[in-house]
Amino acid sequence: MGFLRNWKRRKLDGRPFSDTWRRALEKHIPQYSKMKGEQKERYERLIRYFMAEKSFEGCGGMELDEEKKLLIAALACIPLLGGVSDVYPYLRSVLVYPSVYQAPYSESGDDGVVTEGVESRSGESWDQGVLVFAWDEIAYDLRRPRDGSNIVFHECAHQLDYEWGATMEDFAWQRRTGEPGMAATLKASYQKLLEKLDRGRPVMVDEYAATNIHEFFAVMTETWLERPDRIKTAWPEVDRVLREFYQLNPDFL
Repeated sequence: MGFLRNWKRRKLDGRPFSDTWRRALEKHIPQYSKMKGEQKERYERLIRYFMAEKSFEGCGGMELDEEKKLLIAALACIPLLGGVSDVYPYLRSVLVYPSVYQAPYSESGDDGVVTEGVESRSGESWDQGVLVFAWDEIAYDLRRPRDGSNIVFHECAHQLDYEWGATMEDFAWQRRTGEPGMAATLKASYQKLLEKLDRGRPVMVDEYAATNIHEFFAVMTETWLERPDRIKTAWPEVDRVLREFYQLNPDFL
């Protein structure tokens, strides 16, 4: 599979990047206009690979044209600019609804009682290799690129958590790089977040981060990529480990 994928990528590399795609990126992705030279070339390669290797499907009557696919791919590839992942190798499909959709849920309480129901969602990330989005949420984020909230960044952070076990003690990134303590730092920071919320103190991120350690990582990632000043000021230890993990300086995105 690796040989076939690399062969297909070499063919993609030999083609010029679409001028239509460039115009769409210049219009909707402010980070793209700031990129120069090798970084811009890498970004365009990542987008082409994502577009070619992932399956897109419109759901619930969604008409998913090429520009919408491109913008999803463009957002998904921003976290990859430092090389944290080879274009989400376990991700296969991207499902897109027109707006908030209904999804079943099941959860077990401390007493062992299982509660099932249906809830409204604007995005999901499955460990079976699927991303699900509501397009109107993505469109909202595209109009507000620096508000610290981005559903694509959030759900793609979950994919990277599945890939590396970023929130687990047996952390594959640590074994690969020798960088110690990321999972421990995230867990300690998560506990600090819970304590701050209990005391009614500001946390500078969406309080959904308190749901669990996985959501904490995803919320911190989306805020860090859009408003790195917030994380650097309020959560310097999280800023440090995210820089190590993503191999990125978000101040220049």
